[in-house]
Amino acid sequence: MDAPDVDGEQLELTLGPLYLVLVDDRVNGPLTGRPARTYRSPPQSLDDARCLAALLLDRGDALEGEGPWRRPLAGGKRHVAIVLAPNARLG
Repeated sequence: MDAPDVDGEQLELTLGPLYLVLVDDRVNGPLTGRPARTYRSPPQSLDDARCLAALLLDRGDALEGEGPWRRPLAGGKRHVAIVLAPNARLG
């Protein structure tokens, strides 16, 4: 017997190419007291990748263009890019 779906969502299947969101926080370590950081998201649909990028950039509206995009941070900048996931196969 299957476990109940707690969130009420069904299993999703993304068709088509998958994308990664690449984030690079470039900060002045001595000034901010923290090192530069990078992040690479798991492969996802383009719509989900653009939504994540907008959240990371603190944008209330849709992103313009194809990126990469930049946002000022205290002591530096955040760079966000969306790239095609290498070897991301479905099925």
